[in-house]
Amino acid sequence: MSLAARATLLILAVSVCAAAQTRTLAVYAGPANGLDTESGSALQWELQRLLAPAGLELLWKASVDRKSGDDFDFVVVGSFRGSCSVVEVPPPPSGAVEPASLAETSVADGRILPFLDVDCGRVRQMLRPQLDPLDLRSRQAAFGRALGRVIAHEIYHIVAQTAEHHDTGVTKAALSTRDLTTPRLEFDAWSVARMRPPSVVPSSTAEGAAAGR
Repeated sequence: MSLAARATLLILAVSVCAAAQTRTLAVYAGPANGLDTESGSALQWELQRLLAPAGLELLWKASVDRKSGDDFDFVVVGSFRGSCSVVEVPPPPSGAVEPASLAETSVADGRILPFLDVDCGRVRQMLRPQLDPLDLRSRQAAFGRALGRVIAHEIYHIVAQTAEHHDTGVTKAALSTRDLTTPRLEFDAWSVARMRPPSVVPSSTAEGAAAGR
């Protein structure tokens, strides 16, 4: 059986139980300097779209609203650095831009902790050439969508408890400007399977798919 066929079977196996296996993922977000309502809505929409195939229901909450009695399958605490505003197009950098991560998670004793930190300033600079010709509403949508993809990448590491990356899709080792701005970007089937509960994919299907990689 071809690799494409195995991947299709894997996606179908994951999809069959999606409704019954939906789990809640609460993201408690800290203050995001300058992030407007339109960009925030685009961020949440894109993030939920990306996480849905893995059976994850997004609940976006302010960090100040966290309560001790909250009960979710996954809880992630997010923070933002730099300016998250695209009301004005960010100016070009004054010097050479050093390579830097768009976001990162915390790791302790080999375990990926449920904390992520997003560098809004870095994301804005990556998108700057594309944001320049766009009107405000389009800039907001593009920036929010990009942030959603950056956060989805980190959530994959947290939920799947893996530092591994893949060659395509949201879990590439480094997301490019094109990855952040293309109309559609998805998780590949392998990444979706890693985020699903082990019981969702029959072992014979998973082993056969893995053997064809």
